Amino acid sequence: MKKIGYLIPEFPGQTHIWMWRELSHMREWGVPITIFSTRRPSPEVRARHAFAEAAESETVYLWPTSALRILSSFFWAIFLHPLGTLRAIECGLTLPVDKRPALKTVLPLVFPACLLAKQCSRIGITHLHSHTCSNSAVLGMMVKRILGIPFSMTLNANIEWWGGAMKEKFSDAEFTVAITQWLLDQMHRDFPMLRSDQSLLGRIGVDTRQWIPSGFSESPDGTIRLITVGRLHPSKGHDILLRSVKMLVDRRKRVSLRLAGSGGEQSSLEQLAEELGISDNVKFLGSLSEERVVAELQSSDIFALASHAEPLGVVYMEAMALGIPTIGTRAGGVGEIITDGVDGVLVPPNDAEALAEAIESLMADPQRRMTIGRAGRETIASNFDSRIGAATLYKRLFGASPELVLGKFTHCELTPMIEPELG
Repeated sequence: MKKIGYLIPEFPGQTHIWMWRELSHMREWGVPITIFSTRRPSPEVRARHAFAEAAESETVYLWPTSALRILSSFFWAIFLHPLGTLRAIECGLTLPVDKRPALKTVLPLVFPACLLAKQCSRIGITHLHSHTCSNSAVLGMMVKRILGIPFSMTLNANIEWWGGAMKEKFSDAEFTVAITQWLLDQMHRDFPMLRSDQSLLGRIGVDTRQWIPSGFSESPDGTIRLITVGRLHPSKGHDILLRSVKMLVDRRKRVSLRLAGSGGEQSSLEQLAEELGISDNVKFLGSLSEERVVAELQSSDIFALASHAEPLGVVYMEAMALGIPTIGTRAGGVGEIITDGVDGVLVPPNDAEALAEAIESLMADPQRRMTIGRAGRETIASNFDSRIGAATLYKRLFGASPELVLGKFTHCELTPMIEPELG
C-alpha cells in the first residue's frame, strides 16, 4: 500500500477539524499516513479540539529549524538527487505566482522542500497530498522534482485565493480534489487542458456517528436562542447577523445570539453590538473545542451564518447534522448543502432584512423548525458524512473503495436508531 504524506500548513489549526476527520477515516481503512506541516500554529489559531495535542505531537514540522538541518538537507538533495534539485530550483525561479519577485517568494521554498524530500525518502513516502493550493502545493511540486514522487491537492476555497500559478499547480498535480461542484466547474472551465483524471469532486463533511441530535428544551422565558460559529472575519457576515438581531429586538422579539469563534474582528463586532444597543442580547464565546461547539448547538434553537463568501461551509453541516434548523446565504457552495425551504433556509448575502425575516419566520413556527431540522440531519447523513469524502480520496489513490464503504458503511448506520425530539 502507498505511504501517504499529508501536508497541512500550521497544523493543527482550529479550522482543520474536517482534515483530521478525513485523515482519521483513512487510517481506519489501513492507510499509513505521516503528517507534515510548514510550521506550528500560533496560539491564536491552534485548535481547541480534543485531537490537537496528539496531532501536534506526531506532526513533522519543516520550519523553523536550525541552519545545520537546512544545509544538511540541501546538500543531501544536491548529492543524491542533483538533477531533481536543479529542477526544483528552476521551479522556484520561474513559477508565475502572484507575489513577485520569485527570488524572495518562491525560491526560498527550495530549502523546506529539501527538508521534506529527505523526510519522505527516510520514511518511504510514496505520495504527498497537500490540503491547500498555496505554498504547500509548491513544496509538493518541488519534492516531485527532487524525488519523483507524485503529489495531489485539495481545492477547498476560491481558486483566486491561492497565490497564482494555478495552471501550473493543477497541471503538475496527479489530481486535485475540489470540495464543491462550483469549484470543480470552474476548474473545467478555466483550465481545459487538464486531463479528465486530474480533477474530481470530493465533498468534505461531518462524522455523523459523533454529531447526533439530542432532545431540545425551550428556554424558560421563551427566548429564541440563535447561534453562529465561525472566525471573526469580515467574510463571515457577523455584522449582518448583528443588525438582524437588532431588527428583531426592535420588533419586540425575545431573541439572544451566541457567537462562537475568534479573530481580528472581535473588538469591532463588540463595538457594533454596543452601538446597536443589543449587547445584552449577544454573547461572544471565543474559540471553542468540538465538544463545546456540540453542546452550544444542542442548546440552541436556530443556527445562522451570514457569510459573504463560503466555499462550502462545514459549520452548516455540523448544525444540520445535529438537527438544528439552519439559515445560510446564497454564497459560494452553501446552496450545494442547503435546499431552501426543505432542509434549511437560504437568504441573499449582505441582506440583514432578509435574514431577520427568515429568523422571525422560524421563530414563529416550532413545527417548521422541527421539520427542517430533521430534513437537515437526513441531508448530511446521506450526502455529507465525512466518510463519503474520505472514501473519494481513498478510491482515487488506491483504485478501489475501502472495505468499510463497500460492506459496512451504509446510510442506516448514519441515522440514529431512535429519532430524538427536535422541538
